[in-house]
Amino acid sequence: MTIFLLLVVALCFYKLRLPRPVLTGLNEHYLDFDRTTAMKGIFILLVFLTHVVGYIPAYLGPALLHEPYFWVQEKMEQGVVVMFLFYSGYGVMESIKKKGTAYVRAMPKNRVLRTLLHFDLAVLLYIALDAALGTLQDYSLREILLSFTGWEAVGNSNWYIFAVLVLYLATVLSFAVFGSRGKYIPAACAVTALAGVYIAVLFDIKGAWWYDTVLLYPLGLWFSLARPAIDRALQKHKWLWYVLFVLCTAIFLYVHYRRRDAFAFYVLKYLFMGLVVVFATMKLDVCNPILIFFGKHLFEMYILMRIPMLILQRLGVTNVYLFVFLSFAATVLLAVGFKKLTGAIDKPLFAAKPAARPPAAP
Repeated sequence: MTIFLLLVVALCFYKLRLPRPVLTGLNEHYLDFDRTTAMKGIFILLVFLTHVVGYIPAYLGPALLHEPYFWVQEKMEQGVVVMFLFYSGYGVMESIKKKGTAYVRAMPKNRVLRTLLHFDLAVLLYIALDAALGTLQDYSLREILLSFTGWEAVGNSNWYIFAVLVLYLATVLSFAVFGSRGKYIPAACAVTALAGVYIAVLFDIKGAWWYDTVLLYPLGLWFSLARPAIDRALQKHKWLWYVLFVLCTAIFLYVHYRRRDAFAFYVLKYLFMGLVVVFATMKLDVCNPILIFFGKHLFEMYILMRIPMLILQRLGVTNVYLFVFLSFAATVLLAVGFKKLTGAIDKPLFAAKPAARPPAAP
């Protein structure tokens, strides 16, 4: 597995750019759409490696070839999804600042329903696969029905989609009530509070992975609101970036090693992991077409990658490298095809309506 991790790292260095001058310069494009898309591409590859480990044979070969990867995975844990949530929150807040209440009013349709529709189409594929493999009988009718909401699963990944849908609804509610006339701070406070309620409700119901990273979404909202001040301070005081980066890294490492002492340390770990990545991208401009491609197919890869893994596992493929290669290749093909399918479905359902023309002058 370490070999595949090194391939991901090598891909990050392709077309990597540093600010000029290196020591005092900053990458002012660190949160541009193409940059965040490329970063999502990195993390969806890490998600793939995390998931595929659960399906490949128990014996991976010489430990020397795999232990470095498992050391990194142990540090990351649920951190492989933190930037998805952070960038989602940041992007939503940026859109609200630009488009105002019109964007918030469109979110139930364009964000919630569209995401749920795409997710449910993928669930149908898993149900068909379960029927073909003879494993559909392992799920009750209740589990199958609830799988369309993300609350249960039929072999697919589900918790992340459920959490994102809840966070979108929390955003709509918060900004509808508190966000009128540009009052973004009260609305962001409400989203943060509702994310806390989500954690409290699911704390004794679901596993910790359902909720220990959700605060990255409101963190993205807050970073969007604070970014102008942050950027001005960093431009004015060149040394401040080093202080903040070292501080965030030190806190991340501290809470990582204390995380088993209390759940709060897990939450803090992921919050500061997100900040470490954000500050790192202020110096490292990671942006290349390969990563952007994976980032643009993030949802499709995330939701479909278990299908080839389940099939290869049933076929009894035991060679680790062949298993990973075939799984990845099939995932990419499925993702491209699924995106074209959903794109065709989205056109009549979610296409923006042209603005009404003003009446002709008499």
